[in-house]
Amino acid sequence: RESSSRSCEKAHSALVSMRAISSLAIVLSLGCVNGMAFPALGAISRVMALGAPLLKVQNKLQGQIGNQIAGVTQEEIQAEITAETLKGCTIYTYGLSPFSTDACELLDQLGCTYKKVELGPEWFLLSPRASAQRAVLLELTGQSSLPHVWIGGEYVGGLYSGPGIATLDESGELQAKLKAAGAL
Repeated sequence: RESSSRSCEKAHSALVSMRAISSLAIVLSLGCVNGMAFPALGAISRVMALGAPLLKVQNKLQGQIGNQIAGVTQEEIQAEITAETLKGCTIYTYGLSPFSTDACELLDQLGCTYKKVELGPEWFLLSPRASAQRAVLLELTGQSSLPHVWIGGEYVGGLYSGPGIATLDESGELQAKLKAAGAL
């Protein structure tokens, strides 16, 4: 029992730390120039990845509660996501996320036509349905953080992760994928 209590305290402390890092990323993005967030987002992304195992557990729990409150099944949400991501370019975002902001800015700079699905302001401020959607996105992609980007039905990651649209842009692959999907 005491060990369980310590584990819960450590988990809570880690979540508070992840919120602090998220808040720092948001504050840094408020100093944006021309819509592009602070260049350190790549480094912040790598630091946030250290908390990914804990965030995945939190995501699943939040999603299960969201499913019950919203009265939807994972299968219904998965079918919805599949339909939304089959064609063109689709991006799932948080409104306050500098990573989401930069991903949309990159797509805008390229002249991409895309569907933006904003789940909510940030992961700890989601509605029950959005919490359930986020849990299904984790199941589909293995990534609990946003943004999530699909191009022509292919999941390409976030901004810096999985490989991520920033990486694809640097390698010259992003425009080709967007053109092939009819998003450019």
